[in-house]
Amino acid sequence: MNKIKILPLDIVNKIAAGEVIERPASVVKELVENSLDSGAKNIPVKIKNSGRELISVSDDGCGMSKEDAVLSIERHSTSKISDITDLDKIHTLGFRGEALPSIASVSEMLITTKPQDAKTGFTLEIEDGKLLNSQDIGVPAGTTVEVKNIFQNIPARLKFLKSDNTEKNKIISILTDYAVVNFNTAFSLISDDKELFFYSPANNLKTRIAQIFGSEFLNELIELHLQHEQISIYGFISKPEIKFLSRNRVFMSVNKRPINSRMILSAVKNGYREFLKGNENPAVFLIFEIKPDIIDVNVHPTKREIKFKDEGAIYSVLSQTIRNHIVTKETIPEIFYSEPKKNNEHISEQPTAYTSQKIQSQFTEKKSSIQYIGRIFELYVLAQENENLFIVDQHAAQEKILYEKFKKNIDGRKPEIQNFLIPVNIELSPKEFNILSVLKEHLMQIGFELEEFGKNSFALKSAPAVLGEISAINIINEIIRKKKVGEISESAGKLLDDIIKTACKTAIKSGDKLTDAESIKLLEELFECENPYACPHGRPTIIKITKNELDKKFQRL
Repeated sequence: MNKIKILPLDIVNKIAAGEVIERPASVVKELVENSLDSGAKNIPVKIKNSGRELISVSDDGCGMSKEDAVLSIERHSTSKISDITDLDKIHTLGFRGEALPSIASVSEMLITTKPQDAKTGFTLEIEDGKLLNSQDIGVPAGTTVEVKNIFQNIPARLKFLKSDNTEKNKIISILTDYAVVNFNTAFSLISDDKELFFYSPANNLKTRIAQIFGSEFLNELIELHLQHEQISIYGFISKPEIKFLSRNRVFMSVNKRPINSRMILSAVKNGYREFLKGNENPAVFLIFEIKPDIIDVNVHPTKREIKFKDEGAIYSVLSQTIRNHIVTKETIPEIFYSEPKKNNEHISEQPTAYTSQKIQSQFTEKKSSIQYIGRIFELYVLAQENENLFIVDQHAAQEKILYEKFKKNIDGRKPEIQNFLIPVNIELSPKEFNILSVLKEHLMQIGFELEEFGKNSFALKSAPAVLGEISAINIINEIIRKKKVGEISESAGKLLDDIIKTACKTAIKSGDKLTDAESIKLLEELFECENPYACPHGRPTIIKITKNELDKKFQRL
């Protein structure tokens, strides 16, 4: 058995560098963060051979004294923090004192710097983490760090780098992240003597987005503002119909630090839930300003991950704010009842569980753009607007209507409930009992009143009034089942929404037979929804077929 021994310092440095410096883009990230922390307003970046041969990052920031520059290549030397309490009030991008030493240990490095108030500057030549040479030099104020032959002393790491194009794109992506949030700073990238981009200083985020993605893209965006307790959010989000299969237009930052946050991305997607399918993503440019003491940026050496003290609250606030900005009623038409043909054999007069309360009155004719036609296959409701035919999926539409009624009940904080004369007993297994015990408070928020009744059982005393005569027991059993198999989120912010979706889906059956009056009521309530065009799970509720499309099918055109 080998004896335990202390590793030499150069090996320790190379191992530590592997946590911070994964590829050329990691070098660019760390150097750009240093430049931004120095107050730079102009950051030109040059690379050769996708960063393998050369990475050069310059700035016009405050510069360093010779003493500070020499210290900067020593591990855990930093000007950003001095004691443990400073970790709770970090305002800078860098603070760990690991970036420059890590880069220096796996490359050849040349630091050229001059403080703003100094007469001359100087250079430091470093190789394999060791200072080789230093000399005075006349240079402009600011700092330039040149990194050559990255991973030259770690061939295994060099071997695992991807193609030139991939590594270059990683660098472009990193620079774009910082350029978006630091819009008042100029950024440029020259690759193999060819300028790939130059973004001049912008007055606002909107201008910087136009610089990167083109001014026409601004027409697809909605401006977003939010001030909530200790959190401020500003930015732009795409219109609901604009979506992408990649995340290359998803930009999130906290206190000017670009971040990767599954929680925030999940909240964004939940805000767009009816509009996205599968791997689709919206475009989002969100800038968070949060008090440093309610976040933790010291999660990983790369500082891209971040923890929030109250993730559930941030999730809920962000998700609802996005919904408030993207859902409007500007395109919702009015509806009236047009007498269907008497010989329509597909029309059923059987009642359905969807309408538990008697329809008080028929619709009277009024000026409107949509007419009810009839139903087909006991599943689809047909309506007409001028030269457009609408086919409505009654199952998806009913689910959508119930979903919005539930949400309105919650938003009002006083859900309408239906009390049972005799409480219904729910017998459960010990595991199911524990699950329902956890979910009980959330279920009560939407109108289910549950009380423990003996060992492993609950008494159901009331249910949401919007369910009418639908079996509340079936809904609760389905919610328990989905929670058991992990189909309901653990996130506090998303849990209630998942419960509502499950309740809506369980409450409706595709084969429910609607009367004419119920079909009209369905259309009316659907078009009163904030977004009538998709169910809570993202399926369309309405398909439109134009007369022109039908004419083409029948070869009339």
